[in-house]
Amino acid sequence: MTEATAHRVRPAGDPLRRALELVGDQWTLLILQSLFLRFRRYEELRLRLGISPTALSGRLRDMVDAGMLTRVPYRDARRTRHEYRLTERGLELWPLLISIWAWEREWVEGRREVLPTLIHLDCELATSAPLGCGACGRRVDARDVRAERLDSTGVAAATASKRFRRKDAESLAGDPMMFFPDTMELLGDRWSTGLLVSALLGCRHFSEFERELGIGPSVLSGRLSKLVEVGVLRTGAAATRADARDYRLTAKGLAFFPALAFIAEWSRGFEVAGQEPDITLHHVECGNRLRPILLCDHCGRPLLRKSVQFGGVPSPKR
Repeated sequence: MTEATAHRVRPAGDPLRRALELVGDQWTLLILQSLFLRFRRYEELRLRLGISPTALSGRLRDMVDAGMLTRVPYRDARRTRHEYRLTERGLELWPLLISIWAWEREWVEGRREVLPTLIHLDCELATSAPLGCGACGRRVDARDVRAERLDSTGVAAATASKRFRRKDAESLAGDPMMFFPDTMELLGDRWSTGLLVSALLGCRHFSEFERELGIGPSVLSGRLSKLVEVGVLRTGAAATRADARDYRLTAKGLAFFPALAFIAEWSRGFEVAGQEPDITLHHVECGNRLRPILLCDHCGRPLLRKSVQFGGVPSPKR
């Protein structure tokens, strides 16, 4: 993905940062996934995720405030309670969850055997849901895209301020549909997400990441090592200095681009009138702004939320 810089002034508010604060949080992602699987009631969510009441209540409140969820009353044997339903704004995130599923199934060892297949109901075939351009309908990957961003937009300014606690990742339930720790390493950590975005924008050297993110050397070194360990970055000798190293995205790292493209697209919903987006993606081949969609790799048609279905995924029992 190549980068260009536009000469525009950033208005108040950071839509991409706001989006990452929500979906760049491990519990929010898992709650979102559970809601798509029809786990809508508080106790259903708490038991499925193994999440503390305090954390669950806080995330649900944030998601309601962001317009992603609405509370719907229902009556049990003793009193009126509320369940949580996805709004249209929340439903817009279904391609993000599918792209994470596709990445884990393809790139995380052992996940293909446990994750369900995705069926395109129009052609009745299993699909891997590749990324496409909504303007021209062609398949797209990170190398087909040019990024344009505001002059004053460092990646640090558009990076979520929250980080999930490491101990949370160890307490996830054993449900195979739960996101794997590799995903949480990329989306659930502020600096790791920023490093991934910076690498997609062309950063290669330690000093470039340091300058782009405003990150301390020891923290940066640790995060780079972790991303190398999980296989999304690789190291090599830098061309500028014999004793320096550069960091480049592997095929596994580049393959995570669809998830970031859908987050960037969803963040546009936080823009106010007249506000320019933090980062705009363009499909180089057709020249249009990239409006990411998912395609069926068999019939070539766009995938719609109601035209796909996971096979063998249980719903909650009530």
